[in-house]
Amino acid sequence: MRHRLLTPAALLAALALSLAACGDSPGDDDGDGPVTLTIATWANDTEADELDAILDELNAAQDVYRLEQMVVPGGEYYTKLQTMIAGRQSPDLFWLSQEYVPAYAANGTLTDLTGLVDDRVDLADYLPGSLDPATVDGALYGLPWIGQPYVVYFNADRFAEAGLPAPDEDWGWDAFRETARTLTDGDRWGYATTGTPPVALYAWGEGGDYVDADGEVVLDSPEAVAGLTLAHEIANDATMTMPQAQAQSRGVESAFVDGTVAMMVGGAADDIERKVAESDAPFEVGMAVMPAGSVEQVTFNWTASTVLSAGADTDAGVAAITDLTQAMFDWKIPAPVASRVGDIAQVNPAKAYAVDVVTRSAEIARGFHNLPQQNELGTVIWEQLEGPILTDGDGKGVGDLAELAAETADRMREILER
Repeated sequence: MRHRLLTPAALLAALALSLAACGDSPGDDDGDGPVTLTIATWANDTEADELDAILDELNAAQDVYRLEQMVVPGGEYYTKLQTMIAGRQSPDLFWLSQEYVPAYAANGTLTDLTGLVDDRVDLADYLPGSLDPATVDGALYGLPWIGQPYVVYFNADRFAEAGLPAPDEDWGWDAFRETARTLTDGDRWGYATTGTPPVALYAWGEGGDYVDADGEVVLDSPEAVAGLTLAHEIANDATMTMPQAQAQSRGVESAFVDGTVAMMVGGAADDIERKVAESDAPFEVGMAVMPAGSVEQVTFNWTASTVLSAGADTDAGVAAITDLTQAMFDWKIPAPVASRVGDIAQVNPAKAYAVDVVTRSAEIARGFHNLPQQNELGTVIWEQLEGPILTDGDGKGVGDLAELAAETADRMREILER
């Protein structure tokens, strides 16, 4: 799962070549029989095999298209994709995580799906927090196949030992902090984080944001600064949170699985229950909705979409992308549509205990207001603001957070004005 934006600003330069490449997708149409379409994915070995089985079923069910998967390792995916586009060999369909959609759309690489898929997919069934990141300036450029809300995993055994009830659905950050302090004792901690959930989530809960829905930088607003202050306090409170150096070294998930940490934040579909059950000291895992801020209860939603290259056969491509999206709802969980969120228990019975939490989390989940310059913005935000907040400036302090937010906001505006 991708939580941070690590691709350099060179993304935009590479994509600038894509307009010249739009007419050259590798799809093959000899005028007689189905159109062969290539879909690029970052699937791991197991996922690739499972997806191949889905593609085989889709290919056998109709004679409009034939889908073939091209797997690119996750760490190489976007570099390979940019190279293919620049070399006039764009795959016909490919996966994009939410932060990349605006840049690819702005450079003419993608087919605008607005009005093309409405008769084949119930767009109204999509949860807003999942469909919004695939929409740029009112135009639809992708079909999300997963909407992964972030939740709080907790060690129910340690809660019971401490005499604590399971968290309420509407708990807030004050209750979260009190709970984490109660669960901290010696070398056992109530909470740990190295950047999950995103720092921006705290700003959202206080009524702020980094960039608003109109694309304006609002990181330096009082509401956003209040959220950043909360994030800094939680990440660096030695009475409740594992020290950053230790969390980085141990790994938050590993520390949770072995019982050292009582609460962590992760994706609702993360395989936490199985890992705990197979550990040396298994315990009962609980799941809770993300704590509410003073203004709003909200959580982060990690989404990814399948997109259609501007150079692909439109008729075959639209049929393929809609059929594939529907099929993936039976495979990847949680599905990003209201009617299918609860299916997580059928696909993974280990999640049956948490269907209500997952459903509620999906309802309040959202992504970033992404822009074409999102990767460059993300690098600046991480290096200048979020990294120092999480590590307390590598132990040296961060000074006035309002000033730090203002400096970062000014740098963001400079990027957007270029």
